[in-house]
Amino acid sequence: MYALQPDSLYMHARVADDTDALHRVERILSALNKTMADVSVFTEAQAVDVVRALQAWPPEDDRADCPVQHRRPLVFTHLKPYSSPAEDPLVAACPDDVPRGHLERVLGYIDPTCDFHAYQSDDTRNMVCWPTRDFGPVTGCSHGCFYCGEGLHGKFLALGMNIEDYMERVVGPTIEAMPQQRCFRMIGWGADIISLEPEYGVFASYLTKLSQYPERYGYFHSNSDHVDWIAEVPHRDRLIGIWSLASENVARLVEPGSPSAAARVEAMRKLTQMGVPYRVKLKPTVPLAGWREDYADLIEQVFTHAAPETIGFCCLIWMALDTLKQRFSGIIDPDFLQAAEDAAPEMNGQTHSPFPHHVRAEIYRHLIAEVRRHDARIPIFLSTETREMWAELEDEIGQKARSFMCGCNPVQVPGPRMYLTEQISHSTYFDPPAS
Repeated sequence: MYALQPDSLYMHARVADDTDALHRVERILSALNKTMADVSVFTEAQAVDVVRALQAWPPEDDRADCPVQHRRPLVFTHLKPYSSPAEDPLVAACPDDVPRGHLERVLGYIDPTCDFHAYQSDDTRNMVCWPTRDFGPVTGCSHGCFYCGEGLHGKFLALGMNIEDYMERVVGPTIEAMPQQRCFRMIGWGADIISLEPEYGVFASYLTKLSQYPERYGYFHSNSDHVDWIAEVPHRDRLIGIWSLASENVARLVEPGSPSAAARVEAMRKLTQMGVPYRVKLKPTVPLAGWREDYADLIEQVFTHAAPETIGFCCLIWMALDTLKQRFSGIIDPDFLQAAEDAAPEMNGQTHSPFPHHVRAEIYRHLIAEVRRHDARIPIFLSTETREMWAELEDEIGQKARSFMCGCNPVQVPGPRMYLTEQISHSTYFDPPAS
């Protein structure tokens, strides 16, 4: 796992009574050069005090030997996949000075599985993707990406430790209940799970569970370069990688606590040698000053050293103009900042803010051209873009908006090959209304 140096470690008392969960904690502690003596064990009644203590993060001191993001506290909790926090009297009595969501996580109320990009919701939000069910026993991340609330402001990582129970009670039944979905992301919520492997052991258990079902695969989704453990993981033939890849300047300036672009590309090369397929998303694409040259260099790195099955793009979205100006002050391309300011009334409250359509289209055209300089055939896609963007760029992209291969498609197995089903017969694309 990452060479983390958490400022504090906490463990829910229920973990100590679960052999599987406790062994996972012990493996992580060993990797951190810690012992149980370094861990504060808490009961349910003490959870409120734990959350109060966690609010003191981040630390005031800065250390040259460790990125501050790698010092986030870890909370080892015991998942409650079939219990509701709404029925928990401790949560109901949550004091005003304690963030309720933090208390829920510490107590083990981490959403075990969630639906994303349902047809109706994407239609309402004017977003094109694929409907999918994801898994996540973790919240929080050891990166510090400016575009991610968990990465930038998160106080701790909450790790559900009863993973074997989770696989039996959540993952297996979900796979059986959803024969229409062939590929499931093990993604966590604002998390980068592979940065905690192999000690956490989620993917060893996950891939073993997937191996019990024909033609079922699991994705990891990562900003990291941490893949050496995959060489030894069981059933890696069921694994598909997805990278969120940044240019070198974006990695350095916008994603503190994350590895460089070159390190991520090297990790891809290693997966190629292992025979594990993977896909690449330049997501989010951030137009810093000099972005054209930066992304041209990045794309050249990818096609010189790696072999992704697909490559896609998504501009920085889900961000208000004021947030953009605050978090990216002095580093955004001034022409693009001006375009965002000019379009502020139009983009206010829009999912795809802060940059207007024509600006995002300019970025995509540049990226498409750079990819095609190196590879004329690799499937290109847009991730979570609008119907209008797909309608405008479909010919240049070279895929149909209603049935495109992407990064984490629920019916796109290694190859990449599509297995459309009656329930998932097309993407969430619908023709945009006539202007």
